[in-house]
Amino acid sequence: MPPADQGKAKARRSHDPMSTASADQPASRSDKAAVLITGGSGFIGLNLVETLLERGERVIVFGPEPQNLPSFGAEAAGAYTFTAGDVRDREGVRRALEDAGADRIIHAAAITAGAASEARQFAAVVDVNVAGTVSALEAARLAGVHRFLFLSSVAVYGRNGFAPGALDETDTPPAPQGLYAITKHAAEQLSLRYGATHGMSVIAARVGAPFGRWERSTGVRDTLSAIHQVTALALAGREAVLPSAGRKDWIYAPDIAAALALLLDIPEPREAVYNVGPGGEWTLEEWCRLLAERHPGFRYCIAERPQDANVNLYGNDGRSPMAIARLRAETGFAPRFGLQAAFADYMQWIERYGL
Repeated sequence: MPPADQGKAKARRSHDPMSTASADQPASRSDKAAVLITGGSGFIGLNLVETLLERGERVIVFGPEPQNLPSFGAEAAGAYTFTAGDVRDREGVRRALEDAGADRIIHAAAITAGAASEARQFAAVVDVNVAGTVSALEAARLAGVHRFLFLSSVAVYGRNGFAPGALDETDTPPAPQGLYAITKHAAEQLSLRYGATHGMSVIAARVGAPFGRWERSTGVRDTLSAIHQVTALALAGREAVLPSAGRKDWIYAPDIAAALALLLDIPEPREAVYNVGPGGEWTLEEWCRLLAERHPGFRYCIAERPQDANVNLYGNDGRSPMAIARLRAETGFAPRFGLQAAFADYMQWIERYGL
């Protein structure tokens, strides 16, 4: 797949000045530096945009032309620009960074492929997830970026994710299995090595089990979260058949965005890798119970045989929760949304935007 709109920028809600930086020299940063998010029109990306706008940031959303990029309302303190491009196009990413005077980049662009699509798009997943990361790193260095925040995943723990106790950044070695997890781990390690080699501040954030606002089918994720699946079934008046109770450290997307924003701000990180989770667990069955209270006609049950379920838990049911002591200690992160608060907020959000 060729890079999208190479050399062309499509902007909304801001101007698009011409860059004067050389391709061989880092660009100088402006007094009002911006943040560029690759994959910014995706699930986590949109939550990041919303969070950064609320704190008055200038944000560049970089990626393929989205079907429907939200306006986020005129009340937002910051402003954002959308720039169409392909993360594998190093010069396109560099121009976007330099044109906006961005000094930080959050690299969220990825194809989240499950087992069903590995064979169908094996090369594309490797190309976007690994080569795309190297492209973004190169562009960031050439543009004089101060901080590169790579969105990794709990999936990198792989088969070690089921060991007793919480998953720890130091004590739990990664053992990725599926293609997505393998490419995420490879890109994570390449990012950290690139930062060490070139003197660029690079952080990897291993994000846990996300759900919530802006989670929609965009074609880059094989299966949406189990929370989204059962909520959709409830709204459609259909029964949810769960493969198990679904105990997991579910983390609401605005909490993920809040944690990532804090990591973006650390002046001199003491560590290179941080788990991003809620620090607690609850079950999919508990979420269904709240749905049944809100929608009295909704029915749910646990299947006698997991293969009879109509809800997919990605085959990682029973994974251990992630330890977030490192994240808490260095950033002061405290999740705002437990089960009840996340449910109330998500239902309000769905009323406004739809599922």
